[in-house]
Amino acid sequence: MASKRRNQPPSPAPAPAAEVSGASFVKLLNLAAIPGAILAVGLEFLSVRALLAGDPAAFAVLGFHFLALLCAVPALRLVFPETYRQLPWTFSALVVGCALPLPLVGLLFLGCYRLLLTLEPARNVDSKYVLGTTQYLTLPRHELISEEEPRSVAEILNGKDNVARRAAILALRVVEPKKALPLLQKAIQDSDEQVRLLAQTQFNQIIAGLEGRVKVLEAELAIPPRHLNKLLPLAEQYHELVYLGLATDETQTIYLGRAVELLEEAAQLAPESTAVHFLLVKCALKSGHLDEARTGIQFLRQKGWQPEVLIPWEAEIAFLERDWPKLANTLGGLEATGATPNVLRAATEFWLRPAKG
Repeated sequence: MASKRRNQPPSPAPAPAAEVSGASFVKLLNLAAIPGAILAVGLEFLSVRALLAGDPAAFAVLGFHFLALLCAVPALRLVFPETYRQLPWTFSALVVGCALPLPLVGLLFLGCYRLLLTLEPARNVDSKYVLGTTQYLTLPRHELISEEEPRSVAEILNGKDNVARRAAILALRVVEPKKALPLLQKAIQDSDEQVRLLAQTQFNQIIAGLEGRVKVLEAELAIPPRHLNKLLPLAEQYHELVYLGLATDETQTIYLGRAVELLEEAAQLAPESTAVHFLLVKCALKSGHLDEARTGIQFLRQKGWQPEVLIPWEAEIAFLERDWPKLANTLGGLEATGATPNVLRAATEFWLRPAKG
């Protein structure tokens, strides 16, 4: 007898009392769904009737409506999908938030919401999302990437996409100031407030950086000895402020005068330095000192500088002096070298056209 008992399979362990009670409660709710729905409709009509009465009592209206919601809960549990029933607090918030404010209308709204869930087409998630190294749970955009073409910052700033214009301004942070400042000055007049703010902030930062650099170099120059490595960078910085259009008429004269003063001192320390004479020619042309510019050009020509570098300066001198025949001859000499810069291409064609005709 003992061996037979040992060979018998063990009897299943009894289910916990909590699970039994929970399952029984769910069965009761399912059984109460239909009667509860009928009772909820009746109570809702009583609530509406009390609301439409000549002297409605708030206690009667809200009391009937609240009892109707309690009676409708079992039916609503069966009507909505399983995922809603798994989140009791969320489901309760949905019922209370949608149905509690208005009698009868709230339940009708819940019914319409459930109908929308039924009519919504099934979504194939796997076909809409991409898993990979470059894209993660995002819609594939290979066809968009293949059709997109790179655009210049100026073209983007002339467009209508505010987001793209803001991104373009942020991208100018890695561009050298001489190229970024004209675009920033244009963007300061943009119609979008954020574009204007970004452009103005970056513009101010560039100016502050240039002016701060000048102050640092001036402080270093005040410490003896004064040599070329201190004079030339400071003169270049003053010329840069003028070249970038950051100086007014008054400050331009001051900056150029200071730059010429530094360059003349540097020329005394290093008479054969072509870098000093090169910058001196540029400052002399900008300030209108044409004789000093000619002297510097002649020095650079003796040092073997190429004609395509020097002839444009000589053409500029002829233009400033209003010597049109000399300007045409100078541009003709530049054209003969075959090294006319693109910047002067249109001017060269204009001035040489009568001679060719």
